Amino acid sequence: MKCFERAALPNLTDEERKKNVHFVVIGGGPTGVEFAAELHDFVNEDLAKLYPDVKKYVNISVIEAGEHILTMFDKRITHFAEDKFKRTGIDLKTNFKVVKVSDKTITMSNPTTGEIAVPYGLAVWSTGIGTRPIIMDFMKQVGQGNRRVLATDEWLRVLGCDNVYALGDCATISQRKVMEDVDSIFRVADKDNSGTLSVKNIKNVLGDIYQRYPQVELYLKTNQMKGFHDLLKDKETEELNIEEFKKALAQVDSQVKMLPATAQVAAQEGAYLADCFNRMNTCEENPEGPLRIRGAGRHRFKPFRYRHLGQFAPLGGEQTAAQLPGDWVHVGHSTQWLWYSVYASKQFSWRTRMLVVTDWGRRFFFGRDSSSL
Repeated sequence: MKCFERAALPNLTDEERKKNVHFVVIGGGPTGVEFAAELHDFVNEDLAKLYPDVKKYVNISVIEAGEHILTMFDKRITHFAEDKFKRTGIDLKTNFKVVKVSDKTITMSNPTTGEIAVPYGLAVWSTGIGTRPIIMDFMKQVGQGNRRVLATDEWLRVLGCDNVYALGDCATISQRKVMEDVDSIFRVADKDNSGTLSVKNIKNVLGDIYQRYPQVELYLKTNQMKGFHDLLKDKETEELNIEEFKKALAQVDSQVKMLPATAQVAAQEGAYLADCFNRMNTCEENPEGPLRIRGAGRHRFKPFRYRHLGQFAPLGGEQTAAQLPGDWVHVGHSTQWLWYSVYASKQFSWRTRMLVVTDWGRRFFFGRDSSSL
């Protein structure tokens, strides 16, 4: 609003007006894309009526260091979003890296054009967050000073100290690699110490393998394999030695991925820890969980496993892109109402939910302008 007020002042040149209403969004992830889309709708459907002489100077730019926006989504959504932004006049600047932000200009670089300084009225930084000082100090104390975030094990315990847990954006889970433990897995499965494994031996430890190494199941799914036996289909004999076993699992660790820094991950981690703490006394008496592969004994709790429930990206114009489990991808107005439903269900109080539903109901029955009154 201040940018529009400044641009509406008399005796300004066209260049000064363009600068004041040049809105730059740095980062082409879901947050940056949603902000740019909603800002475009707000400008064209609301502010254009209040400042009709200023609207023609408005420019919305999205700067992304990669080749595309929404790279964490399916390519179909990425292409649809880019085409929609081009149609609506939102300026996409991909392959540009912001190197400096001053109070008047944003300097970005591109391998082809070099550095370019662009004047702006409002800049929105949407490329991620920095580490908090308290976390940085703690990381140095526990010997993790060379990392960007805290490293935890699969039970969300900070590596290098006892009885300290970390979750959310300040931490990441150091997922166990299959190839690091392949010798131990082989020894556990080789119960008769014959030096070879049969398919039956492997089936006996499949549950532990899937539990401790989720990348195995993900690898099978990604490569459209029905089960673990598909990894062994190239073997020449019924028995596997250690080298053949390693060869079958060689590519599995390529599926290890860091969990995204999203509220969905943090919420599931919080629920997991709360459940563990609430059951701690019971588990002292009755330990549960999978057998350790690296040593004797049992863990008190099963390791944390993230369950991806899907993701949404509002694209403006009452359209939303959705990517849900099972490779279900959809973009359009119907998906917008699915997003409304999910958003309302995640509110903490019924009062807030009713306010949200009422606001969107007015928009549906009386048009978008009624929601801005």
